[in-house]
Amino acid sequence: MSTWKPICDRNITRASNPDPHILAMVKYVLFILCASLLLACSSGSVNRDSRLQLEGMVIENQTNMWVSAVRLLVPATGNFVSCGNITPQSMCSTTFPETYYTGNPVEITWSQGGQIHSTGQFVVQLPEDLDKDLPAAVRIVIAGPGSAGAVIVQRNK
Repeated sequence: MSTWKPICDRNITRASNPDPHILAMVKYVLFILCASLLLACSSGSVNRDSRLQLEGMVIENQTNMWVSAVRLLVPATGNFVSCGNITPQSMCSTTFPETYYTGNPVEITWSQGGQIHSTGQFVVQLPEDLDKDLPAAVRIVIAGPGSAGAVIVQRNK
């Protein structure tokens, strides 16, 4: 029968109280770090206008080729809207639950002629004459292979 033996024979004693100046400095550094993280996580986007409601999207294929898997992605939120196949010189329209325009960058991706295209991230600017009290939609125009853009347009209720 084996007996229990301690791993080490040293006496473990409690450490002395830390220097109050060092403790205060550590608390200050932790406060600054937490405040910085909070500000970084809650920073809003540019052009925030909480009154404008977006409730749909129209995608125009102005090319003479089929376009498929068109997607408008908002990387900051992960939200996206998409349309499947769009015939040449036609359009796809979709609605979604009303959401507020935030001014976050968006990215448009689509497939055309066996290639995947992307606009990269950009901010959709609000037209100056847009009535922010009426709902709006995003209008995407695919003008050619590798060429697309988006604008916000008014929707009349």
